[in-house]
Amino acid sequence: MAASIKYFDTAKIAYARATTGVTATDGSAATSTFTWYNTAPSSDYMWVKAIISATNNAGTADLADCLFHFFVDDGTTARLIRTIDAGNQAIGSATTSAGQWEVSFGPEWIFPSTVLPEFAVSATPTAGNVDVILICQAA
Repeated sequence: MAASIKYFDTAKIAYARATTGVTATDGSAATSTFTWYNTAPSSDYMWVKAIISATNNAGTADLADCLFHFFVDDGTTARLIRTIDAGNQAIGSATTSAGQWEVSFGPEWIFPSTVLPEFAVSATPTAGNVDVILICQAA
């Protein structure tokens, strides 16, 4: 008998805010945990896209030269699964507007509900925060 196909038809959105740089990539440092809007997934879910924004109330935030790290945490250990190089958006400019990056994840990133997403930025922003919206689909 063939296995039944699992459909991912429930949108799930989570957010995180990083205010301090974390250079460790082995999961030993304090990462920013995601908070789910409404409710967390109750079964398998997949990451679809992350929208990362450098923000502050003045509309600018120089991140310096940094990396964005995405982790998964099984409740015991956070493990690095993806790193994005943001570069330095302020090079050659005395002022810079707030930056925004979009990261897409493929359907191979499917996790059980017991595995939670976490985020870190490698350099402390010179102003403001790094905000992340994680868009997911759940079964």
